[in-house]
Amino acid sequence: MSNSTYEPTTVYSEHSAPEFLYEPTPGADLDHGTIPQPDDMTTMVRNAGRNFAVLVGMFFVSLAAFIVGVTLFSLGVGLAVLGVGLFILVGCLMAAGATARATKSMLAYAGVDLPATVYPRAGSGFGLLRRLRDPQSWRDLIYVLVAFVLSTFSFSVAMSWVFGGIGGVLYWFWGRYLPDDNQGLAYLLGFPGQYAESVLNSVLGVILILTTPAVLHGLVRLHAAVARGLLVDENSALRARVSELATSRSAAGQAETQTLRRLERDLHDGPQQRLVRLGMDLSSAQRRLASDPEQAGRLLDEAYQQTQDALSEIRQLSRGIAPPILAEQGLAAAITALAARNSVPTSVDVGAVTLSDVAQNAAYFTVAEALANMEKHSRASRCSVEIHPLGGVVVVAVTDNGVGGAALSRGHGLTGLADRLAGVDGTLTVTSPAGGPTQITATIPAALG
Repeated sequence: MSNSTYEPTTVYSEHSAPEFLYEPTPGADLDHGTIPQPDDMTTMVRNAGRNFAVLVGMFFVSLAAFIVGVTLFSLGVGLAVLGVGLFILVGCLMAAGATARATKSMLAYAGVDLPATVYPRAGSGFGLLRRLRDPQSWRDLIYVLVAFVLSTFSFSVAMSWVFGGIGGVLYWFWGRYLPDDNQGLAYLLGFPGQYAESVLNSVLGVILILTTPAVLHGLVRLHAAVARGLLVDENSALRARVSELATSRSAAGQAETQTLRRLERDLHDGPQQRLVRLGMDLSSAQRRLASDPEQAGRLLDEAYQQTQDALSEIRQLSRGIAPPILAEQGLAAAITALAARNSVPTSVDVGAVTLSDVAQNAAYFTVAEALANMEKHSRASRCSVEIHPLGGVVVVAVTDNGVGGAALSRGHGLTGLADRLAGVDGTLTVTSPAGGPTQITATIPAALG
């Protein structure tokens, strides 16, 4: 048996960064330099139509919400003594919550993002009455009342500014159809005559048109400030975060359990069986050593093969166990050693990254699992591992030129990997079209400090 093994080419650099991690400067033209970015005023003018649409939409939404809210609240309070009024009040609060969601959607259209509210689980039947104990639901109802007044004001101002400006500029056209004894603003200021009236209205119209974007922007920001004060609930955000963390930690725990079970099963079905066979072969060879040296030699050859196979399987299984080099020399050395054991030539490029111990283990296992899947299924001839910081996260990318077809399907190894990354608030993305190439990208929050 030949003992020669293929040594893959491994390239390690701390300085070069993968191109896919970096995006050009916003507005950059690779052939003609950097395109000047629009200033705030230009953006405000471009968004004037969107802001106007939002103000109009919010008026009609708040009008309907006010009518429904006042009606249901009055009816619910009046019938509260009969019990059914409590459920009407719950319906009133749910309608207010729907108004809050609609408001946030419209503000998001105008470029103001507010976090979604997570209400306590109410259940069904009498469980619905739990909504009555939620402070944020009552704040939503208060917002309905405040928003009606605010929307009426902002709608009036917006309509006056927009159509007043257009009407002023076009006064020269439609002013001729007014009665002859019409006395306008110019007449009141001491400038009688149609010409003076046209000039004054045109000037005022131009002023209104020029200031319309700023006024509309200010009105939308006023709505945003009120909505942020009444509709953004820190307790709701904390509930959402706790729920998200609980889900991710549960997924990570399940992934760890599945990994341990798979490791136990693979150890039992692989190396353990080979070692049992090895012991039997050695025992048999020992008995035949004196009487049948030739047969004993064949048994020893088979035993040697069993040791090589068992060692190979243990090396494969060790991908699921954090190696000592990871704790002693860091992620770069561990990934380089991992890639060196690959049968596919693998380049390694690891930058200066800062990760917690748990996140570092997750990054290592991401690369280990990706390389294992690549060797088993991709039929690739080369592979690369790139790990670099990008903003507040560390991006881990494993790319190969194989046949593609990898997916985050339930029951596959990559799904368990996604669950493991969820335990450290990381994400996993797989890009693997038919025919390749395949890129597995993980993002892991960088450690602070």
